[in-house]
Amino acid sequence: MFSHMTQLYFAYGSNLELQDWRTYCRRNGLHADGLQPLHPAVAPDHTLAFTRYSQKRGGGVLDILPRRGAAVTGMLFSVCDATLAALDHKEGAPNAYERVPITVLDGDGAEIEAFTYRVRPQDRAPFVAPHADYLAVCAAGRAGFAIDASILDDAAAGRPAGEIHTAFVYGTLMRGERGDHFWSRHETPPNPRAARVAGLLKDCGPYPGMVRPLPQEAGADTLVRGELLAFSDITTVLDDFDRYEDFTGYGAPGNVYRRVPVAAREEVAGAVTEVRAWAYILLDHDRFPVIAGGCWRSHRAAG
Repeated sequence: MFSHMTQLYFAYGSNLELQDWRTYCRRNGLHADGLQPLHPAVAPDHTLAFTRYSQKRGGGVLDILPRRGAAVTGMLFSVCDATLAALDHKEGAPNAYERVPITVLDGDGAEIEAFTYRVRPQDRAPFVAPHADYLAVCAAGRAGFAIDASILDDAAAGRPAGEIHTAFVYGTLMRGERGDHFWSRHETPPNPRAARVAGLLKDCGPYPGMVRPLPQEAGADTLVRGELLAFSDITTVLDDFDRYEDFTGYGAPGNVYRRVPVAAREEVAGAVTEVRAWAYILLDHDRFPVIAGGCWRSHRAAG
């Protein structure tokens, strides 16, 4: 009899393709049915890379690596104990891949503790080109869950994958505000562009805070208005921004804000473009009042 205990698993590669998963389990007499999809999730400050040769796949296979300013979208699954054993078998754990804990984010930026598989550090190569068949399996898995597969193109070419070069700021980091020196003194400072993000803005006195998810009473058009800042290399800027926003890392206690990927909307000449950007959401916000209209500058001027 199979155990009904479950764990949360973050999948980012071939295990997203459920037909490939079931075929493997059937061929090896393993329990496949305990792998149940829940919802998409993002591994922040991580990237995908092909770092290990697989004889079975005929080329490089995917690995997930820490990388500041990058993010990997995948799928969160629930896994029963029997299927966990099947996953270990398929991933060659602990001899090829190792099972490791990882903090991922849901669509609203909430943290979820899960596990995933990564290539053992001692077995990694800088880059191993994947076979087209394996790449197709990974792409099909992403398509099946409507997850963007463009990250695979960069990883398959040996380029940095999943990098987010833009920040969405809406308070004291905007142009002309007291925190803009963190980016305006950059060697090549960006030109801020007006944008908006779905969210609720709270008045914390000397600064605002964006809240996600939206409460039930909020309208579908509830937006936070701010600026997009694009950098060729955002790594050092994020170091400064994280310290400024009292964010010490995913899963760390005592954070005031959390850095999350958001879909910002920028309007140019009547056309709206969606831009993936980093933004900071306020965690302890219940005691603060809402800023109507979602614009901190207008609210402050009116006050």
